[in-house]
Amino acid sequence: MPEMVTEEDAQYALDIITRICTQAGPGLPATPQERTRAALLQQELAAHLGAEQVTVEEFTLAPRAFLGSLPIAALSSLVAVLLYIFTGRFLGISPWSTTLPALAFSTFSLLLVILEFTLGREFIDPFFPKQQSVNVVGALRPREAKEVRRLLILSGHHDSAPENTWLRLLGYGFLPASALMFAGLIALFAMSLLQVAGLLTGRAEIDRLETVEWGLVTFLILPSIILMMFFTRGWKNGGKVPGAVDNLSACALSVAMCRFPVRNPACLPENTEIRFISFGSEEAAVRGSRRYVSCHLEELKNLDVRVLNFEMVAYPEITILATDANGTVKNSPQMVNSVAAAGERAGVPYRVQSSFFGGPGTDAAPFSQAGLKALTLLPFKMPQQMIAFYHQDRDRPEVLTLEPFLNVLELSLEWIRCGGE
Repeated sequence: MPEMVTEEDAQYALDIITRICTQAGPGLPATPQERTRAALLQQELAAHLGAEQVTVEEFTLAPRAFLGSLPIAALSSLVAVLLYIFTGRFLGISPWSTTLPALAFSTFSLLLVILEFTLGREFIDPFFPKQQSVNVVGALRPREAKEVRRLLILSGHHDSAPENTWLRLLGYGFLPASALMFAGLIALFAMSLLQVAGLLTGRAEIDRLETVEWGLVTFLILPSIILMMFFTRGWKNGGKVPGAVDNLSACALSVAMCRFPVRNPACLPENTEIRFISFGSEEAAVRGSRRYVSCHLEELKNLDVRVLNFEMVAYPEITILATDANGTVKNSPQMVNSVAAAGERAGVPYRVQSSFFGGPGTDAAPFSQAGLKALTLLPFKMPQQMIAFYHQDRDRPEVLTLEPFLNVLELSLEWIRCGGE
């Protein structure tokens, strides 16, 4: 092997994270702080690749729509509950005038959480204010004038998230609370649907709630509404979460990786270009990577593109995600095999696993959804590290260690040397 990974390389990445957290601080999507984080990464890439090889791509998004969907769903659910309760309780008012709106509001709440929050679709984005965010792209092209036939992309995201209210307050209780949130939405929809069915069939008890229904409202639906209403906090001045693990760790490693083929061109496979990309606004439902794929799709389809995305590098064992976006997107089996083979050759601990449930997925998802070869490395221990610092102000450089960085660098360098095969 022409060059080995050393602790100095891992420390270099950690130093980048510390500097960004110190100089820029937290960076919510489309905030000035996020742009400062991107600019610092741009400077680092330019120092190795040359300023002319680093570009900043602007894109437009509605940064508050994704997480803003939860309080909207909460309010819609509350309206549905009130309409459900008051159905048949007022003389002269047709039960249909409350039953049908209750079903409509409960349906909207459920669809909103599924489409916007869980799948990351831009369901309500057109109704939210638009702002600008950036992707930072560094390119390393073959030194000789050769046709580029393969494109390797190493990526992460530089924005950070608002603080998760319930993780901080509930700890491990957040896991059943998350399940309760979805269960409450489903229960409300089912109750509203049954109420309409009761009217259609002439159910005599339509003017009062049964004991079971009161129990569902009190112990399931109302707690679900509270969880959604106050799901996040800390939206001012770039937020409260430094995002050292999620996901400056990935961006810094992408920058650190670019030094290897620059210092030793033998690492760069023939007819291959490597791009080191830091996406913006991942925490707004992977908007940065989605915009990048949309803008470059024709180019990406004409090249043999392979995307190795990094996410939350904080644990020595590397999880290779075979699926993404809550398991709704299947990553390329060829990519899974090539990355696993690189892990074997590098001698680092790894496992292949399906994605976890929660949120619209990682920055590899838009590539896989477009039929491109992509996957994410997730060196993160669930649920322990999630409870410890995920989307909290405790996500600082102090929680990082060098071993996970070394393992990701070794696997990635081996993967690059073999051209992503």
